Amino acid sequence: SPLPLSERFLSTVKPLTKHVSAVSFVEDVKDSRVFYGNDDFYALFRLHQILYERILSAKENSTSAEVKWKAKDASSTDPYTRFMDALYNLLDGSAENAKFEDECRAILGNQSYVLFTLDKLIYKLIRQLQTVATDEEDNKLLQLYEYEKSRKPGKLNDSVYHSNAHVILHEENVYRFQSSSSPSRLSIQLMDNMNEKPEFSAVSVDPNFSFYLHNDFLSVLPAKKEPHGILLERNKPKYGDLDELSAICAVMEDVKIINGLECKISCNSSK
Repeated sequence: SPLPLSERFLSTVKPLTKHVSAVSFVEDVKDSRVFYGNDDFYALFRLHQILYERILSAKENSTSAEVKWKAKDASSTDPYTRFMDALYNLLDGSAENAKFEDECRAILGNQSYVLFTLDKLIYKLIRQLQTVATDEEDNKLLQLYEYEKSRKPGKLNDSVYHSNAHVILHEENVYRFQSSSSPSRLSIQLMDNMNEKPEFSAVSVDPNFSFYLHNDFLSVLPAKKEPHGILLERNKPKYGDLDELSAICAVMEDVKIINGLECKISCNSSK
């Protein structure tokens, strides 16, 4: 069912932190991208890395085995191609694990023992990918990435992006993923916990300033009560059958909202 108008009105507002301790802009490196994620994304990238390393080991071992194989039979198939065929047969169920292990040993030698559990690794990777695709929090992180990426070149504020990701993740681990293509590299960094709040020492307010603050600056003067309505007279007939909140949402439906800073201070309780 479609969301109510009031919720659709607020859905365009991205998380905004109350305070960013330091301002740092992402270096303008060509083909460099930054993404803040949680444990789900970290597990996904780690599983992908393990799969890549094992397939790479099969490729490297097939190169050394290829020389021996060609010496025996020049018409034989490339060892790496034979290995991939055996792996596909294992994944689609046409071959059993024991047969796959025998094929690996026959093609790549004793170093192929790390490949015996490739099917389990691939299944784990697929399940983790499904988790990321269906989890609400993970999707919010992906939407936040698209939101931050839409900024103008050179305007991506790393501190703000990190703080906004922390708003979504609360007390969970926050990871910083940075990829670059020249050279091809992916770095993963576990960020510091931002939940530790600094301790502030209480201070007393000067009596003279307190008198001025409460009697002069914050004094309430009797004034004519102003109306709360903000709709123009010509718009009232259009939304006369709606309450004020619904009318405001209807009027603001096509208005673009841009995040900004907001500062609220309570002079009675601030120290």
